[in-house]
Amino acid sequence: MSLSLASTRLLSPAALLPALRALPAVLASSPFRASPWASRARSYHAQRAEELGAADRAHAVFAALPGRAAAAPRLQQPAPQPAVEEVFGQVHSTESFSAVDGAGIRFLVFLQGCAMRCSFCSNPDTWSLHGGEFVSSKELAKQIRRVLPYLKSSQGGLTCSGGEPLLQPQFTAALFQEAHSMGLTTTLDTTGQGTKHKHWDAVLPHTDSVLFCIKSLDPTKYRGMTGLKQAGALRFASELAARSIPFWARYVLIPGHTDGAADVAALAEWAAAQPSILGVELLPYHLFGRNKWEALGLRYPLEGVGTPPPAAVRAVVERLQAAGLNVLCEGAAPPLLSAAHTGAHS
Repeated sequence: MSLSLASTRLLSPAALLPALRALPAVLASSPFRASPWASRARSYHAQRAEELGAADRAHAVFAALPGRAAAAPRLQQPAPQPAVEEVFGQVHSTESFSAVDGAGIRFLVFLQGCAMRCSFCSNPDTWSLHGGEFVSSKELAKQIRRVLPYLKSSQGGLTCSGGEPLLQPQFTAALFQEAHSMGLTTTLDTTGQGTKHKHWDAVLPHTDSVLFCIKSLDPTKYRGMTGLKQAGALRFASELAARSIPFWARYVLIPGHTDGAADVAALAEWAAAQPSILGVELLPYHLFGRNKWEALGLRYPLEGVGTPPPAAVRAVVERLQAAGLNVLCEGAAPPLLSAAHTGAHS
């Protein structure tokens, strides 16, 4: 079949429709697609993608993050797996290049919906179970494949965050299986809350590592800061231990709320007792999410609370290290990064 612009001008709308339907097949078999020039162009772009991925791995951004580059994010790359069933879920947003949410470069998916109401939440727009965009796991897999050379060059992978990804267990599991089918690692960024054991059974078998935000080890403070009881989070930590899933405990250091001597001592004692813990990721409190609260017409709960001074952050890092823990601290306190962070990173 041949199709030219001149011939289409003579067709009626009814006659034109079959021709338009046939256009993809025409283009797929066109001389241009088979031409040496087109072949060279495809080879060039594939080669450039590999080169850019390798260049990004050596980029200064990684030199500035020795806690992640030197502390070992060398999770074993999974062997490619068979394709998985398509599942639909609610997604708030995605990032194709994240260097702070797991090992290497990560494709980051923020899932919609969360049962917690953390007073320091940076993403209150992810809370609603009815927001976000309805997306197919296959469509997200296509997006991941577009940046696959970058992810593989740094031994990175896929991180599901939120919101709370465990509230969409089948969707999260499907995304992780898609990532494994590409030879990527999977990381779950979670609070472990608002979910049931069957949700864990769906997701954790496909999870290589976890970023677990522990909030507070004081049950009263935990309830006041999040709206939920602490027991659910501790049960999830026990589940990680039972399954031998490596995790980093994320802890937000908030002046006057989670930075007291008793708070830090409880964190150190709990973390040191976790058999599969890789270390503590200390997150100095910031105000980056405040504008989102205001945009949603919500009162910001931590009004008047400032960021912790560097000296206070350093003291907490030293206290945790004295307990034998690997400590990672970025963001507000980059000088705290050092080659002393020796644990494998997830």
